[in-house]
Amino acid sequence: MKMVILMKVINIFISGIIGILLFFLLLHTSLELVAYNVEYYSWQYDIHNIPEKTGTSLNELTRITKNMIYYLKGNKETLDMTAIIQGKKQEVFNEREKEHMVDVKRIFQLGKLSRNICGITLMLVFIYIYFKNKKLLTIILSLIKYVFAVIFMLILILSGLLLIDFNKYFTIFHEIFFTNDLWLLNPKTDILINMVPEIFFFQTAMIILGIFVLSAILLLVLLERVRRNIKVRFKYND
Repeated sequence: MKMVILMKVINIFISGIIGILLFFLLLHTSLELVAYNVEYYSWQYDIHNIPEKTGTSLNELTRITKNMIYYLKGNKETLDMTAIIQGKKQEVFNEREKEHMVDVKRIFQLGKLSRNICGITLMLVFIYIYFKNKKLLTIILSLIKYVFAVIFMLILILSGLLLIDFNKYFTIFHEIFFTNDLWLLNPKTDILINMVPEIFFFQTAMIILGIFVLSAILLLVLLERVRRNIKVRFKYND
């Protein structure tokens, strides 16, 4: 009896770990789908009238954004660039903005590394369990949906909090992930905060969460089909 309970606990623990790894994998991938999408920025610039607020054309803003994306991906060393702003050709970002973007790039790169580690770990774990214990794999695949049920509930709560007071939790996020106050930009002197105002981050956060939930649901459907196929092929019972 004790051994049965222990095995159930172990199965739940393994399923929880795999669920968490899948969570980070899907979340960062959802983030990149939006954060590295130039068309998304152009759409945001258009609906929020950013060209008028920055004194820069949509074409210039798009070019600036492409360079920012290259920078965040690690394909560009610096954010040194010029553009026509308020009718004058000038440097786009000041030193404070550039220093802040160094921190942002570090977070993106760390997130990418974590996502890749999660992906490789998951692949190795699934391959190992598949060849060593297929019945255990079907049990884990069955339990993962309960892990994601908890994750979905937490996301629902987070979404509610963001709707109630986005500025509060946006500030908390920066205080957790940044060790300085460079993220506190001035709309009068810093074009970056005018390009991506708070409403941009709110809508982006909600879209990323939406993509994550959709991709997670699709993944769960796929994993369930895999579980059923393994059960049928190898004649395992629940």
